[in-house]
Parts: sequence; structure tokens; C-alpha cells
Amino acid sequence: MKQPRRFLALAVLFNLFLASLVLPQSPPKSEDFADEIRKIEQFVEAQMKRDGSVGLSIGFSKDGFVWTKGFGYADLENKTPAKADSSYRMASVTKTFTAAAVLKLVEEGKIDLDAEVQKYVPYFPKKQHPVTVRQLLGHLGGISHYRNYLVEGRIKEPMTTRESIAIFEDFDLVAEPGTRYNYSSYGFNLLGAVIEGASGRSYGEYLTESVWKPLGMKATRLDDPLEIIPNRVRGYQVVGGELKNSEFVDISSRFAGGGTRSTVADMLAFADGLREGKLLKPETVNEMWTAQTTKGGRDIGYGYGWGTDTANGRFVVGHGGAQQEARTYLLTVPHENFSAAVAINFEPADSAFYAQKVFEIVLGEPWSIQYFAPDPTENAILEGLDGAFDFGMRYFDQHRRAATEDPGELAKSFAYLNSAVEGDPGTIRQKLDEGRHPLSGEPLVKVISHIAATLASMKGGSVDEYYRKGVPALLDDYSVLASEMGGPTALRLDPALRKNVSKWALDWRKTSKAVGEDLAINADTNLEEISGRLSEAFKGASVYPDLVSDIDNLVRARVVAGDVPGALKAGRMGVELYPSSATTNGLLGVLYVVTGNNGEGVSLLRKSAEISPNGMAGRRGLNGVAYDLASAGQTEAGLRLLMTAIGMYPDEANLYDSAGDFHRRMGNRDKAIEFYEKALSIDGNYPAAEAARKILAELKGTSQD
Repeated sequence: MKQPRRFLALAVLFNLFLASLVLPQSPPKSEDFADEIRKIEQFVEAQMKRDGSVGLSIGFSKDGFVWTKGFGYADLENKTPAKADSSYRMASVTKTFTAAAVLKLVEEGKIDLDAEVQKYVPYFPKKQHPVTVRQLLGHLGGISHYRNYLVEGRIKEPMTTRESIAIFEDFDLVAEPGTRYNYSSYGFNLLGAVIEGASGRSYGEYLTESVWKPLGMKATRLDDPLEIIPNRVRGYQVVGGELKNSEFVDISSRFAGGGTRSTVADMLAFADGLREGKLLKPETVNEMWTAQTTKGGRDIGYGYGWGTDTANGRFVVGHGGAQQEARTYLLTVPHENFSAAVAINFEPADSAFYAQKVFEIVLGEPWSIQYFAPDPTENAILEGLDGAFDFGMRYFDQHRRAATEDPGELAKSFAYLNSAVEGDPGTIRQKLDEGRHPLSGEPLVKVISHIAATLASMKGGSVDEYYRKGVPALLDDYSVLASEMGGPTALRLDPALRKNVSKWALDWRKTSKAVGEDLAINADTNLEEISGRLSEAFKGASVYPDLVSDIDNLVRARVVAGDVPGALKAGRMGVELYPSSATTNGLLGVLYVVTGNNGEGVSLLRKSAEISPNGMAGRRGLNGVAYDLASAGQTEAGLRLLMTAIGMYPDEANLYDSAGDFHRRMGNRDKAIEFYEKALSIDGNYPAAEAARKILAELKGTSQD
């Protein structure tokens, strides 16, 4: 063993020497990204057809190169094309602007993050607990979100800052500040008032002069329906299955939480400017992009005005927005010098999906790897390890070091990992999930980041390949290295776990390659060809790609389109490929029930519920699916499913309540009364009991008195 160790030591030194060499590089040009741009264009055009988007603008920046382009229509009535510089409502992406402005004032010495908000907004009433600026930045301030969106989200008159604050100033806190994450646009409106109180200027003036202009964001501004705004897009919604103009609202009441308008180019300039230190100090940006924790030690996945995320272990921050007229998304990958932005004028669209696809195409890495192991215990271990991989690799990517190199801490952390993979699937998953949170001391973050740092030292400082390969390859390579280098036994994987990891890594290479990067399961998919290809690739494998969510989406889309045979075909394929999945069994079970095959349907639903009691075939799950069917115009099918659910769960009052609701919708008064009464006889205090009594009184034509 001495010779291999000496060779490996020399390899480490050589790789470190190569990493120290910095060679000058010229900025990339459009031709350097020609293939990526072509793929993005093809994806956008195909996806817009699938989701019905009217118009959108999209773009990315990488190492100083910027590309943006518009697709579809900014104004459908007048056939005005969407352009790269079309102006969209930013919705909640505005919160990232607000956070940057607050931190700019912190650097200027005008705001103390731990001061109570009343220091800057004296007219805001004191609450039962102090609320600080820092807490507001992470949605930890206990400030309510909209209480009645049908009223608060549809304001049509312009409002001042004072009037905007007055909407919620008398609301009680929803939680003690610092104890619970509660997303709140009102909390960011309060931050807008803090900016005004600390700067002595209006929110719009301060943002324009101190944030947008310094970053070259010439098209960014507060939205104003009366102003002439170049390249303003119109918004669209779907009502009763038909495309309609978006409802008009004046968003000045959401000024600091969602009241701005911008372009994708300006969105990219903003993210890049923060990353490059053009507005804030690097240490300030790092703090802004680090997840806050509750007083109880839970990572909330949100920093200061930015969501902190992981793209298969890659450290990513971003924010989405949704309001009348627009769907937006902005993300940046700090250590890849990459940002992506999308703005869409179609309310049902999923803007995050577009941005994530741009990430995958440009960086050549998966946004998320989904594993499926046929053995339930191995599946629980893999899912838990994948979560640990996300958090540990994210730590390494953000900080460029391990969370700890203390031998004692590492030994305890490896011991936690090795003990966590023992037991039943539920216990295993719980232990592995807890092991990545601050509350437990983050032992699995320490393990994975240490492994990443160790492998990086062998590979010239880079572990980029593992963001593509995933956790089996990372753990397998480390196990081989630890064995060959003769590292401490306390810092090794348990032999049984190591054996599994080696098996998973080998099988994953084969099955993921067979699936390929470009596999898409959608309305255009040839199910016979795909099913045969995947069945052959997955046969006998210990792990393979989890395409259950894609199959789920396809089944639901075919049901909505009225293609029941196609939905059944997709459902059967799902069970064949993933026989131990609660979702695939539940989906096919639902399809069988609503098409009259109750025997096989109930059998599959019971199997699904056994695998996951709180999943699709659980009490709440079946109730939700029934309402999904009703919203798609399949009320009778939904009622049929509810009756099956009642047969499975005869003591669940809420299912009888839902059956009563469905009968009432269908005009079956007597049946509705029967089921509401049955619900109340089972449990007179279930959550909807009071509403049921009122409905019963109306149906019977009597008063409750």
C-alpha cells in the first residue's frame, strides 16, 4: 500500500499546483453559447405551446456574456411581439430590490438590523413582541400575509406608503418573531417604510438613486398605470377555460413587496451587480444570501429578501413573483458567475420552471436528480442521503471549505451517518433529514462538506463533476480514496453502507445513461417506445431515475384533455416502472375507480395508502384529487372517487362533507342533506362543521336559530 499512497500524495501536489495557475481568458462571445442558445429557444417555443403562455422574455448571463430574447406577444390584441426589453411587473422579485436597499442603508450606518421597526417607522403600532428589521428581511417577523386576498389583492386605487401600512397595521402577529417563517408581502411593505424613515426619501427615489442607477438598471421603476412606460406588456389570465385580459389592480399598495416593473436585462444586471460587488460589500452579500434560522435552530431556506436554494448541491439563490399580469423568476449561481431571469405575462405559467431549464442547459447540470430504489429501505436511505448531499455540497459551494475539520466533530458526524441508516424506512428518513439541520448540529452537512473538500484536494480544487453525478458517485469515490489513503477509520462509511453506495453508483451510471439528458415525458411522448426502453434499462437495477412526477403530470394533463385511454396507458406505465411508488399506484387506482373498475382501483389505492398513509391515497389525498377532478369539469368522476374514499375511510367526517358539497353542486338537494348530516353525526367538531350546519340550514330552508 505504500507505493499507491506515495503516488496519490504526488497527485495531490500536482493538482494543487495546476489550480494555482491563473491563465488570462477573453470574455465569452455569442458563438461560445450558440448551442445553448439554440436549445433554450427550442425549449421555450415548445413549452409555451404546452402551457399556453402568451408572451415572455428570458435571458441569462455567464462570465460577463449576456443574452436576452422575447417570445410570443407583449400585447395579443394588437399582435405586439414580446421583446428582450419588454417591461413586466416584477411582483415579488421586488423583495430582492427592497432587501438590497435596506442593506445599503445598513452599510451607510443609517439602519441597525436588530433595531425595532418603530425606530424608523414610529407610526407602526407596537405589537405583543418586538419586531426587528432583520426578522422582517427573512419573513421571521410574525407579520401577517394577505388575510383576504379577494379584497387586499385587488385594490384599484393608488395608495401612499402610509395608506399601504394602514391596511395591516392593526393585524395581530401570526407568531412570536423569530420562531416561525411566515411569508409576508406586508412585512416587506414595512421594510419599504423603514427605508423611507432611515433615508429621508421616498422608497422610489431611494431605490432609483441608490440601487437601480448604480447597477445600470435604466428600465426599472415603480409601476404606475398612469405613466407612459416604454415596452409595457399586457397581462393575461384564464377564466372558465378561456383566455382573458388580466384584472386591473393598482399595485402601489404592495410597493416594496411587489410594486415594481422591469426587464429581464435589468434583472440580470441586478443579480450580477450584487454578485460582483458593485453595490454592496462581499461580506454583506454573503450574509444576505445565507439562510436564516428560527430561534429553535431550523434553517428556513431564506436569507434577506432572497430564497436560498440548492440545485443538486449547487449553491443557488433566487426569488419568484406572482401577481395579476405577471409571473417572474430571478436566480443566480454565485460561484459559477451565472444568472437567469424570466418574465411572463400569462398568470398560469410556471416561471421557475423556465429559469431552472436555462440553468440546466447553460451549466450542463441537473437542477435536481430524483432517485428511485425498488427496495423501500434503500429508497429511504437514498432520499435521505440526497437531502444531505444538497445541504453539504451547498455549504461547500458557498464557502469553499468544509463546515468543520475538527477530528472529534467529524468522527461524531460520521458516527451519526452510519447509525442513521439503520432501522425501518420511516425512522431512517427522519434521522437523515434531522441530520442536515442546525437543530441537530448539522452532522451530515459536516460529513458531506468534508468529503467534498477531501475530493477537491485530489481534483485541483474542483468537485463540479459531482453536481452532475450525484450522491452515490460522491460517496463511492470518497470510500475508495479513504481506503487507498488509509485515512482514519472513524471517518469512513459503515461497510454495509459502503457496499450499497458502490452498488448504487454502478447501477446509476448505467440507468441514467440509458434514460439520457433529453428524455421528456409530455403530451408528445410515444409511451410504447418509452415504456419498453425504460423497462429494459431499469430491469434488476438497485436504483434508477425517478420519473414519477413527469408521469403524474402526463396523466393529469390527459385527464383534463378528456383523453382517458391515454391517461390509463400512462398510469399503467407508471406502475410497471415504479411498482413500489405510492404515487403511481395511487394514480392508476384513481383512474380505475373513475372509469368504473372499482375492484382493481381500490386494491391499488390501498397499496398506495400502505406505502404512504399521508400521500395521494390517504384521507386528505383522495379528497384533494376529487376536487382536482371537479375543477377540471369532472364533478361526477370526483364524486365517484369520494364514495370510494368513504368506503376506505368510513370514519372520516370530512369525506362525507365533501360528498355533500358535490351533491349540492350537482343539484342533488336530498343527497347533499344526507351526507352533511352524516358528516356531523360522525364528528360534530370537524374543521368544516360550522359551515356544514349553515349549509344544511339553507338546504332545509330553515334558520339556525
